[in-house]
Amino acid sequence: MRIVFATAEVSPIAKTGGLGDVCGSLPKELARLGHDVTVFMPFYRQAKLYFASERIEPELLLPSSRISWADWVADVAFYSTTLPGSDVPVILVASDFFFDRERIYSGVGGVDDSLLRFTVFCRAVIAGCERLGIAPDILHCHDWHTALLPLYLHSGLRGSREFRATRSVYTIHNLNYQGIAPAAAFASTGLHSRYWAPDALEHFGQLNAMKGGILFADQVTTVSPNYASEIMTPEHGTGLDGVLRAVSGRFSGILNGIDIEEWNPATDPLLPSNFDSRKLGGKTATKQALVREAGLAQNAGAALLGVVSRMVDQKGFQLLLPILGGLLEAGAQAVILGSGDVVYEQGFQRVAARYPENCKVWIGFDNALAHRIYGGCDMLLMPSIYEPCGLNQMYSLRYGTLPVVRLTGGLADTVIPFDGTNEGTATGFGFVAPSQEQLYGATRTGMLNFQNPSIWKRLQGNAMKEDFSWTRSARRYEEAYRRAANG
Repeated sequence: MRIVFATAEVSPIAKTGGLGDVCGSLPKELARLGHDVTVFMPFYRQAKLYFASERIEPELLLPSSRISWADWVADVAFYSTTLPGSDVPVILVASDFFFDRERIYSGVGGVDDSLLRFTVFCRAVIAGCERLGIAPDILHCHDWHTALLPLYLHSGLRGSREFRATRSVYTIHNLNYQGIAPAAAFASTGLHSRYWAPDALEHFGQLNAMKGGILFADQVTTVSPNYASEIMTPEHGTGLDGVLRAVSGRFSGILNGIDIEEWNPATDPLLPSNFDSRKLGGKTATKQALVREAGLAQNAGAALLGVVSRMVDQKGFQLLLPILGGLLEAGAQAVILGSGDVVYEQGFQRVAARYPENCKVWIGFDNALAHRIYGGCDMLLMPSIYEPCGLNQMYSLRYGTLPVVRLTGGLADTVIPFDGTNEGTATGFGFVAPSQEQLYGATRTGMLNFQNPSIWKRLQGNAMKEDFSWTRSARRYEEAYRRAANG
């Protein structure tokens, strides 16, 4: 199949989260399976900085030219590069006004023009395909930023030679970000008034881009089976649960994967010592080096807890911050890497100042340090309030670092909690209610089992055998593509 990805983020070129990780990895795996894949993304300032740091110069494909739709026009240019480590082409849509900004999702002059920015991007994807002779069988659209593309296909785009046979697949990475805009913004889409209706883009008097993408795509997916079930309920559906139930016959959850070449403790160049499930001595050495780096007291009997995360409510830090001191007093040590809300940044720093021999906090993000935390810690804490898929728990499992997770979304799909009877299959520790008490209990359970080397090694072995490669996930996407094509 000829597949076009339309996405706001691609790792490592420009990303803020899991969307970029998926769109930087899945196209490569689909290409390995024999598909012809092209990725479209905006040419952000962040992308320019990435290419400059890597000494890569994208090729100019089409100089600045005008695209038009309805009564709207925009000037864009198209550049070409490839996904790092592959031959998969990436088409960069350049427009300094819309995409050369301080942050990927920042407005201009205090005005949020997000819908217009990504409408321009959607129209540029269409124009790029037409002008470059790319005729996709599947147009794979990701999150609200590209949700208008299924509507454009439905509204007459299939009259174009390049899109005559195109079918759409729409993937929800995070339902909480829906592309909501005032009703007046509908004009910028250029769509017929028929699409300003409750069975299209209108949602309680506002424009909801994601709603339109869900309703008009040939297939809809999200990033884990459990999250797919959760968001069809009023509790987790953020106003779109009824829409998702209406399309349930063409809606499925496909678990994300990870790059098992980058995330391989046996070969990871960012670890001080490599290891695998049969020879864990390198993990012990990595833990010792991490403890030294953090300036903590060397205590082999203390379970080392790790956190690598954005410090926001979604990630459950309102549960962790109040109990962290208690965990340290109970005999744990902790290393924390992340940034986000000031209340959490400062709160964790105060805990670290109170327990300097047992807790270290780094504010910001450092990829190499993240690898060392996954490699050196005994447990990784992920008390998320909601988690569409989650990748960190997959990294930690691969490195024999047992996750402590709230059993929600993709965390419930990927971690088998130890209950004292399932030593042969368990891979971590879990809790259900979003409460400080349950998080504390699950973590203490892990700490107590850490004191039993035979059980701990068994659980580590189970964790490290789990297969979260993209191959399995890519096969599931192939099935979704075939359903869309045959629908």
